[in-house]
Amino acid sequence: MKNIILPTLLALALFSCEKTVELDLEQVEQATIIEGLITDQPGRQYVRISRTMGFYDQGQNPAVSGAAVTVEDDEGNAYSFVEQAPGYYVPGVPFTGKVGATYTLTAQVGESVYTAAERMNYVPPFDSLAIRIDLQEQADPEDEGRFYEVLVYIKEPQATVDYYLAKFYRNDTIQNWDGTWAFAYDDLLLSEDISNLPIPFYYAEGDMARVEMYAITRECYKYYLDLTSNVNNDGGMFSGQPANLRTNIEGGAIGYFQVSGLASSEVKVAD
Repeated sequence: MKNIILPTLLALALFSCEKTVELDLEQVEQATIIEGLITDQPGRQYVRISRTMGFYDQGQNPAVSGAAVTVEDDEGNAYSFVEQAPGYYVPGVPFTGKVGATYTLTAQVGESVYTAAERMNYVPPFDSLAIRIDLQEQADPEDEGRFYEVLVYIKEPQATVDYYLAKFYRNDTIQNWDGTWAFAYDDLLLSEDISNLPIPFYYAEGDMARVEMYAITRECYKYYLDLTSNVNNDGGMFSGQPANLRTNIEGGAIGYFQVSGLASSEVKVAD
């Protein structure tokens, strides 16, 4: 009888002591987040400013309105940004960046001033995009009807070490893979003549597929590697520690001011 009662009492004791513990994670002050993009394509320049949230908060990061935002190039041209939507700033007078130029961001948020600078690198244009059916995927598609591959044709400069960021769209919706929506890579394993290179998503007949490729700096490449590492960190016993995201922003903000040459191409999927 004792052999039955003792384990039962232990189980009841453990059960009665179980309670939800909410950790006090509110010790870190709110930080300013700055995300900016300057390209050599019209209509793509913006700066977004927001604040970090507490661990238990939900929803979007709170936008920061009323900031004074300017971008200046190394030829002395200055561009004032206006707030188009809460926390989202665009050039008051539209401009396009120039490959080889360096752009400096200055953002004043209250009494704090944040700066960042980056050079615009060259990105090779796409030769073309092509479509083919993946027969194996067609036999057992993960998504019904989506078994068309989009193939990239492009020539990659071999004289320099280059870094790129790729984004993929289906009908104007950016695609993501396990939470990753921007894919950073270097050109060390790329040949000069890139042909039949499939992108990592499938499409259905009638879909519009678009590929964007940004030429990024080595520092920006590292930032996106850190970002991807954090997104894919499952918090398990054998996972690495979350990385502190590198930034090119001075003054205490987090985020990144990206300056990139941009190439894009699109194709409609047809049988």
